[in-house]
Amino acid sequence: MIPGVPSNSRRGIAFLESDDDCRIDGKEVFDGCKEKTRRDLLARFDHWLSGQTGDHYFHGWPNDTEHKYCFVFKWKQAGTNHRLYGFICNPRQPTDPRFQACILVLHARKNTSDTDPSLLGLVNSVREQPEVLKSIVSAFAISDISHAKRTTLDRRKR
Repeated sequence: MIPGVPSNSRRGIAFLESDDDCRIDGKEVFDGCKEKTRRDLLARFDHWLSGQTGDHYFHGWPNDTEHKYCFVFKWKQAGTNHRLYGFICNPRQPTDPRFQACILVLHARKNTSDTDPSLLGLVNSVREQPEVLKSIVSAFAISDISHAKRTTLDRRKR
């Protein structure tokens, strides 16, 4: 969970952390940002938590079948475009299927108009790992759902 960014009844946001995979670096990069950049990102997180689905500072790929769960928060610093890539899921399924969480996974610099598909592929592969699923369900305090029966974080696949 991100200190100072509380979940609400409809949405939550968190960083995924890993001691084994150095590509999962979103939290590390966020923690190392200058204070102004951190404040700007926190404001963008709050904006998404308030119910917005996409704007100049964040968006998903809802019309891209392969990457429809991927999500990104954006900022620019010293002429370089920065991205925090993650994914959207429904960790409170089936008790609260409308609740969405954004799990931020990795950071990348970007200076082209297109997103590197390998980054979105990595986000998708992480999203499908059973240990990630278990961690997300636990982080969002879903004690009444059997972890053994959960095979997805997507309410549309149940």
